[in-house]
Amino acid sequence: MIKRRFFGIFGKVFLYTMLILLLVIGGMFLLFSNQIQSTIALTQQQQFSETVMGFAEQTQGKTTEEIIVLTEDFHRWNTSFELSLLSEEREVLFQTDGFVSNMGISEIPDGAVEIISDERVGVVSGIYGEDNGFPVQRFQVMQQIAFLPLGNGLQIQVRGSLSGASIYREILGGVAWVFGIITLVSLLAAFFFARQIAKPIQKVSHDTHMMSQLLPVEPPKERSDEIGQLSKDVYAMYSRLRSTVYQLETEIERVKLMEENQRYFFSAASHELKTPITAIGGIFEGMMSDVITQEEYPAYLREGINLVKEQNKLVSEILELVKLSGKLPSLEKEPINLHRCLAGVLEQLSTLIESKEQLLTVDIADDITCELNNRLFSKVLSNILLNAIQNSPEAAEIRVTAEKESGLVSLTVWNGSAEIPQNIISKIYEPFYRADEARTPGEGRSGLGLTIVKKALDLMGIAFEIKNADGGVSFQMKIPIE
Repeated sequence: MIKRRFFGIFGKVFLYTMLILLLVIGGMFLLFSNQIQSTIALTQQQQFSETVMGFAEQTQGKTTEEIIVLTEDFHRWNTSFELSLLSEEREVLFQTDGFVSNMGISEIPDGAVEIISDERVGVVSGIYGEDNGFPVQRFQVMQQIAFLPLGNGLQIQVRGSLSGASIYREILGGVAWVFGIITLVSLLAAFFFARQIAKPIQKVSHDTHMMSQLLPVEPPKERSDEIGQLSKDVYAMYSRLRSTVYQLETEIERVKLMEENQRYFFSAASHELKTPITAIGGIFEGMMSDVITQEEYPAYLREGINLVKEQNKLVSEILELVKLSGKLPSLEKEPINLHRCLAGVLEQLSTLIESKEQLLTVDIADDITCELNNRLFSKVLSNILLNAIQNSPEAAEIRVTAEKESGLVSLTVWNGSAEIPQNIISKIYEPFYRADEARTPGEGRSGLGLTIVKKALDLMGIAFEIKNADGGVSFQMKIPIE
């Protein structure tokens, strides 16, 4: 299995996305903090200017005593302002305790900036000062105002020192919370974004790893993007590769099976041919060494002739099997009447059936015709019937029936009082196989009859089955009607 690593495709996409988001959020935070600072300073300047200008308008047309009272009231409501009310002779009529007279622009602290917001109001602002040794932001606004001479020639100077640091910290704290929430949301968004991007790539990586080991892989889910197309192409290539590998493995197994069958066939054929040849050689050696007398020659010669005939038949069947196993040209087919074909086969086996006093029943309609190779199918019928006769006891019943089905003819050969052990049903088509381990031929059995039947029926494309049924053995063929 593939180990999941954080710094795989998911980790890389997640980290890169978060890095970009943090850079954007950090830049926006710095921009907002500077904009907030500038906005607070400008707002305080405007408020200062409007407040002083409003006070100046109130003094218009007032007497000296009234102006002094207004100045005292103004200071009472604006304690952060320092005031100095002067007469025409520059006599101080009212002044706050912290007011410094004759403060001009040259006395403005370093770093301050002068802003003119009105023809009569000079506004000076700056950021300076320290708090416990650390630089802090104090939004200082120093103001000097010269009013036009009144009827009595009075003049007032106002200096305001307004700090926006607390407001700035409060707003900046709120902005920090907002940007913190934005950062958290961005973190979750980056996580899901990286997951959505990495998940299909991880799936393709996992599947290709499984494919490299030729393990089963599920078909990819439908996707309309490039990753989906890549998954489809990889899976299609994997399917073709696995199909090819399966075919090669099947072919290798088939070749191995053929080689094994060939070894078994040659071994069995050698045994089948060696036994009678040894017997014939023994007869001749006995005759030459006078172990067999001349009076016994005719009997032993007849036995030798019978053995030769059996060997000739065996060799013929071996050649027939070799022919069926090779590449044959297309079989020539012709209309065959099943009843007449069966009658011709039974004519050759009638002597054997009578010798065993067996009862043969045929139930095939005269009009059943199929397109078959006459020679090959007659050989199949002959071998099946011979196998049924040889494996049935004397006086046993043998039935041959044919029934029409949908597009098929079901032809069945059943021999009673017989049974095939379940453990050998799968072996009866093997060359030279007999239930007795000694492979004794007996009754002209070569052990190739059913092997030839299987080869021929497979070649003709006819389905067949042999099984125990109704107290006997049933061999059934499904012959197409064309």
